[in-house]
Amino acid sequence: MAAAASPSVTAAVSAALDAQSGTGQRSAGISISTFLASLATAIIVFAVEFLLFLALKGKLVRIYQPRTYLVPERERTAPSPPGLFQWIGPVFKTSNSEFIQKCGLDAYFFLRYLRMLLKIFIPLSLLILPTLLPVNKVDGRDRSFLHGASGARYNVTGLDQLAWGNVKPENSNRYWAHLILAVVVIVYVCAVFFDELRGYIRLRQAYLTSPQHRLRASATTVLVTSIPEKWLSIEALDNLFDVYPGGVRNIWLNRNLDQLSAKIKLRNKLALVLEAAETELIKKCKKAQLKMAKSERKKSGKHSKEDLQREETEAEKRASKLVDSAGVSSGNPHQIAHTIQQALRSGADRDSDSEDDSREKHKTVRRVGTDVAEMGSTVHGGVRNVGQNLEGRLTNTGGLTIERSESIAGSVSTMNTTPSGKPTGFRQSINETPLPSQEELHEDTEDVPDETRFGPLTFDGAADKPPRRSRLWRKKPAALTDGVDRHGDELPLTVQSPVSRGTTAETEGSKHKKKHDKSKKDEYQDNEEYPVAYNEAYEEDDYGEPLWMKYIKEKDRETMRVPIFDSIWMPSLPLIGKKVDTIYYCRKELARLNLEIEIDQQHPEKFPLMNSAFVQFNHQVAAHMACQSVAHHIPQQMAPRLVEISPDDVIWDNMSIRWWERYLRTFGVVIIVSAMVIGWAFPVAFTGLLSQLSYLEGNIVWLRWLSRLPQWLLSAIQGILPPLFLSILMALLPLMLRFLSKNQGVHTGMAIELTVQNYFFAFLFVQLFLVVSISSGFSTIFNSIKDVTSVPELLATNIPKSSNYFFSYMVLQAMSVSAGALVQIFNLVSWFILAPIFDSTARMKWARTTNLNQMQWGTFFPVYTTLASIGLIYCVISPLIMIFNVLTFTLFWVVYRYNTLYVTKFRFDTGGLLFPKAINQLFTGVYVMEICLIGMFFLVRDEKGEVACEGQAICMIVLLIATILFQFLLNRAFQPLFRYLPITLEDEASQRDEEFARAQRRRLGLEDGEDEEEDTSPDDKKHKRENDIELNRIDSKKPQRNAVTRLIPGKSGARPLSWADPSRKQRSRYFGGRPDPNMPTIQRMRQKLAEDTEAQAPTSSINQALFGGIHDELEDLTPDERDQLVQRAFQHEALRMKRPVIWIPRDDLGVSDDEVFRTQRFSKHIWISNEYQALDGRCRAIFSRSPPDFSEVDLIQL
Repeated sequence: MAAAASPSVTAAVSAALDAQSGTGQRSAGISISTFLASLATAIIVFAVEFLLFLALKGKLVRIYQPRTYLVPERERTAPSPPGLFQWIGPVFKTSNSEFIQKCGLDAYFFLRYLRMLLKIFIPLSLLILPTLLPVNKVDGRDRSFLHGASGARYNVTGLDQLAWGNVKPENSNRYWAHLILAVVVIVYVCAVFFDELRGYIRLRQAYLTSPQHRLRASATTVLVTSIPEKWLSIEALDNLFDVYPGGVRNIWLNRNLDQLSAKIKLRNKLALVLEAAETELIKKCKKAQLKMAKSERKKSGKHSKEDLQREETEAEKRASKLVDSAGVSSGNPHQIAHTIQQALRSGADRDSDSEDDSREKHKTVRRVGTDVAEMGSTVHGGVRNVGQNLEGRLTNTGGLTIERSESIAGSVSTMNTTPSGKPTGFRQSINETPLPSQEELHEDTEDVPDETRFGPLTFDGAADKPPRRSRLWRKKPAALTDGVDRHGDELPLTVQSPVSRGTTAETEGSKHKKKHDKSKKDEYQDNEEYPVAYNEAYEEDDYGEPLWMKYIKEKDRETMRVPIFDSIWMPSLPLIGKKVDTIYYCRKELARLNLEIEIDQQHPEKFPLMNSAFVQFNHQVAAHMACQSVAHHIPQQMAPRLVEISPDDVIWDNMSIRWWERYLRTFGVVIIVSAMVIGWAFPVAFTGLLSQLSYLEGNIVWLRWLSRLPQWLLSAIQGILPPLFLSILMALLPLMLRFLSKNQGVHTGMAIELTVQNYFFAFLFVQLFLVVSISSGFSTIFNSIKDVTSVPELLATNIPKSSNYFFSYMVLQAMSVSAGALVQIFNLVSWFILAPIFDSTARMKWARTTNLNQMQWGTFFPVYTTLASIGLIYCVISPLIMIFNVLTFTLFWVVYRYNTLYVTKFRFDTGGLLFPKAINQLFTGVYVMEICLIGMFFLVRDEKGEVACEGQAICMIVLLIATILFQFLLNRAFQPLFRYLPITLEDEASQRDEEFARAQRRRLGLEDGEDEEEDTSPDDKKHKRENDIELNRIDSKKPQRNAVTRLIPGKSGARPLSWADPSRKQRSRYFGGRPDPNMPTIQRMRQKLAEDTEAQAPTSSINQALFGGIHDELEDLTPDERDQLVQRAFQHEALRMKRPVIWIPRDDLGVSDDEVFRTQRFSKHIWISNEYQALDGRCRAIFSRSPPDFSEVDLIQL
């Protein structure tokens, strides 16, 4: 029986693999009328979607123009003019320099890639179409007969009459035209590739050497991986890399914090669960109160429309007052620096003893810091999914509605206060103290239920004073605090690096040796004992009767199942695990995790070192030299070395992977992706079987139960499920490829996109082109290909027959997909259907409002590379395809130019590295075209049945070899310049840095521009202009910001030092984890400018409430200030994570305040707040500020 079953299994596998093969050949000989019908359908779809876009664009600003207000000012695009077609002008008039400044190089080069494709296909179509269409059509085969109307000799119909196969054997000499045009196509395409890569290198170099980019730490910081144990110390790395020009500025050793990261992920997950449960509890209480009030009205007979309307109006007024109030807060560790000014001022303010000075400085920060939680604009009213803004446009705010009103500071100041300035009934809370040291934590192992320990609640918002260290803290003996970060939680951006403070390079080296001693290694232990994080006496609201009991019963509270495994990936499953009260359980776990995480963060030295480090240089060219030099005498050691890495884009889980492990992972991932490319037919075949259930139920015994289903249900399954499953499969594919790429061992998110670009193109080219074109199927192909010489014949036999299929496919892409990208159907559904259903908390609504679409380039480039490759393959075989190529790429160029300017946000950037990779992938189309033409020339027969085009085929073989050689030499010449900068650019880049700094100083009146002497010659100016190319207007068009740049030493008569002079080597003031210095005095001038700018800012728009006045320009900071931000950014993300806030809505019943109070009684290690959030009259969460744990510092691109 087993032997008998084997053939059937083999047949089933073969059938599944061959299911989709040759789909394109079913369109062979399609009539012109049929094609026009499909074209008309596509045009109708395009017209409907485009008209919908025109109708909604001016009203739904959040969906169609979010980049005009929902991003920091640096990235903001000017709103498009009102009108149906006035938006087209700004889309085309935006200069390249401004586009790059706002969207980055990846977005610019994607649009340039589409423009390059138009640059290829438009001239070729003007040349090929007038030439080959007559050659193919005139006196062609068509439908001819031997004897009258019988005895068909040829049967070439429809659009095939304009293609290669319509040439008669008697006219085989016409194929010389095809050869000549094929040579022209290949030569021209190669010339365009060369020109575009040269322009890419020139523009990338100009961008990387621009003063604005060189200020970033990512421009001068190198990630060094696979560091041998001998060199894994600050002293060793400093001595090794100090040989490069300018020397080393800072070094960060990476530590393995996997256990801490797992705790943080679990903590964040539980915080969101607790926040949702608390919000739901407050909503249930409010709904119960409204239900009781409604019952009382019915009993009293007061249920008229006027009464209801009056009560709704009063409820909205109460909600407006609540959402504008500072609310109450407990457990704020003051880890969050909401603004750059707060982050930078913390170093200068920490030694202030005067309470009045502290309050005044906090007031200045409120006024100047432009914290998104403390804007001048306020938010009123209930949730309006669709509200009218000042210009009368329909704007979905997702719970955030705007109107002019008095400032929050004013509203707070009118509340009842004591002479000390605090609200009546509220005293100093635990929020006024910083995080305890390790000694204090062990002394304080149990929360005691007394007023002194917990303290009553306080306003922890705009009216609250900043944290101040107690005198007891400062008077603690040095012996008790040695090795402990005293200011870690007060000064979140100035904490020492993982290396303990006060240690020299020698002691660090000795510590390193001790840590790597197997017998004495001080590693993180899972069984480490921590202090008790909460008071067990208040574990389940045992402190009096909670207020929620007045409205709901205990059984109405949210419950959950405890996961059977204590892991972040293990969700709560129904009916499995212990059933617990969600709020009580999450409170306890959150308090425990917060305490454990903060203790671990204060002692990173107990975690083992990884084999990687970040090295920051003083000069950009030194970083690029370090990446290109051979760093170690043993192969694969200290490699690879990467530059231009954003700190937030680092994949920390992959930082300790060894080189041989990375090779094994890469090999395994390639095998899996190859299997996916070939075996994708199995799931696709399954979706096809779902559409044939009526047939299967009569032929397969165990499926006969389907016949008992209603006919309408069976029809619905056959009609809906197949495309639904296929859509799900295609949506899962990019996720699977990114997962595999991440586990391959790459170090950054952008490296994942570059890797996915390779895999996704291979998948699309095989599945979208080869599988569709070749009729034999995989099983037949593998059996028929005996040697390499049979490949051209196989392709030549199958590919020409599928040209009509790709005509229709191109039309579909050009019309429906491009218009769909413009109208954004998914965003409309997400905003108006999914958001009201799933966004139950203010944080969810805030996230949906502020999180814009982000482009995932790894799966974006390959789609258009595949379409372009298909166009190149068929440009000579079936030249009509070029019309659809031009139409497709033109529409996509317009659509994505609009979307990149107005819709899509770009957080990280590869610097355009996807562009040369896409060009190299385009050679695939050139090679397949050449191979097809070789086989097709050999298949041409004259009227005698003999091979008629041997000469043409030999010419194509020579051209194929020449193309391979050209690509090899092209990459060999350009490859080093794709990623790295040459030394020759540093002199001019340094001059531009100084000119830019002087211009910044003149703008702020710090330097007299009239007394400056021009130190560049006319030749230098000309050379500079040539090298600046398209970025030469960036400096002049940079928006005027409210700050100053770094200080440049005054000019003297002495000869200026070279940028490579050894005397110019500088150390960061935070090198090796040194304590941060006092704030530079120039900061006071920046605050004055910021205050003047804010005074002129409007106060009645969402952008001011969420992003107004955010200062994220690095050129507005001095070098010391940038160091202060950077020295924390390159630490492991687990050390930078802050305690999350449980942000709940405030209600007029007092349930929210009572929950905050009880949480404070339970534990001081939970941050809970109802600041600037409330419930409206219909029990929906509304908010007027960003969450309290949001920080604008996270928006800075370092």
